[in-house]
Amino acid sequence: MFDAYTDYPIGKLGDTEFEKAPIRKCTILTWDRNKYCDVLVYFVDGDGDLRGCVTNFKQFYLYKNEARIDDGVQFTDDELKTLSWTHR
Repeated sequence: MFDAYTDYPIGKLGDTEFEKAPIRKCTILTWDRNKYCDVLVYFVDGDGDLRGCVTNFKQFYLYKNEARIDDGVQFTDDELKTLSWTHR
């Protein structure tokens, strides 16, 4: 597992597709050895509690630094290969 950041819009969290989403901390859980990752995304709920939701999207939207897509340092395939689990 890798700690990461994403600005990918997640509908489950109320984001709208094709609009800027907040930068969120996350953990990469699995990689399909192609381009998709299962990701645990952290967020703060309406009561101020830290929560998480598991979702799946392209590795292109995962960054090593707290940044948006144009400034994010992405994970390489070789780095993701070190994940101990894959889902496909």
